[in-house]
Amino acid sequence: MVDSRHKFGGRAVTILYLISGSALISFVLCTLMRRVPLLDAPDGGRKQQKAPVPRTGGIGILGAILITLAAFALLSDPAPLNGMGAGQFLFVVALALTPWVIGFLDDWLGLSALLKLVLLCGWALVAAVPFFLSGGAGGWLIGLAVIAWLIVITNAANFMDGANGLAMGSVAIMHLGLFPLFAVLMLCFGNCVRDPAGEFAMVAQFAMFGAVLGFLVWNMRGVLYAGDCGSLGAGGLFGLMAVYHLGEGMDGVRAALLGLTLALPFLVDVLLTLVWRSFKRRNLLQAHTDHAYQRLIARGWGHVGVAAFWWGMTLICAIMGVVTLFGAAESAEQANAFPVLQLVTLLALAAIGAAFWSLERFRAQ
Repeated sequence: MVDSRHKFGGRAVTILYLISGSALISFVLCTLMRRVPLLDAPDGGRKQQKAPVPRTGGIGILGAILITLAAFALLSDPAPLNGMGAGQFLFVVALALTPWVIGFLDDWLGLSALLKLVLLCGWALVAAVPFFLSGGAGGWLIGLAVIAWLIVITNAANFMDGANGLAMGSVAIMHLGLFPLFAVLMLCFGNCVRDPAGEFAMVAQFAMFGAVLGFLVWNMRGVLYAGDCGSLGAGGLFGLMAVYHLGEGMDGVRAALLGLTLALPFLVDVLLTLVWRSFKRRNLLQAHTDHAYQRLIARGWGHVGVAAFWWGMTLICAIMGVVTLFGAAESAEQANAFPVLQLVTLLALAAIGAAFWSLERFRAQ
């Protein structure tokens, strides 16, 4: 019993170090990034800030995550990369970095919306290859679902990045919400076969949370933006982690339902807004101010109020998602049954979100 408490305390301290260290590194890097002349200028439409603002915060966040992961790899004993082949390592790193790179290219070169979408589709297709190679109709269906999911969640994070702190703060909470899933399905508290990629994913979840905290010090004051590098990168990283445990068994279904529940505050606003714009025959690839969060800002809520509201919704979804995740598998018999409780919770939260969106849309008109 004492040994178990000691291990728990040691892990809690490690998590605290990961978050605080990443936050400090991110704050320093974001301070430096403010000096990079890559600016987001007001356009009188979606971008309504009073003056140009550096959009290089995503680089600081990514840098903090990479430094934290490198420090963890160097200081851990045994080395966490033991057991991971070079090919698997390069594949994982390439997948994780690609959305950040696409976002940076967009910030730097101003890619067209269509080209950016094509690049993201190519990345999502590559990410789904392992599922296609798993064989069977189930693997192909999961692979197609993964492609759709990655495209939607990555773009959703980008679309929601129009209020200081909203998108990045919410994504940070979403990353933490995945930790219980990884801890149970992968590590099994030390009783399962080691999974180096999964271990690094868990470290990245806490590193992401800390990095966003360091970034928010500047972002909440409106003096530094994450840019597409930050929003696409963070959304893509969450999307990849959410599908890591997908499979044809009930554990895969639980993983999918948890990922969807965590992302509901994004998905409801983005998908319903796209449907509404489709009915209005408006260009879906054009920047706009039709999202519910943008309407709230226009009605005087302010960036801080809107961001806090979305953080609260994301936190509620995370709590409900994790509670029902464990509640759906309290016994061996339940573990093999369809997670009805998770599905009902997902649908109920989605209905509440849709009702709020409809109310705001009605007021906006």
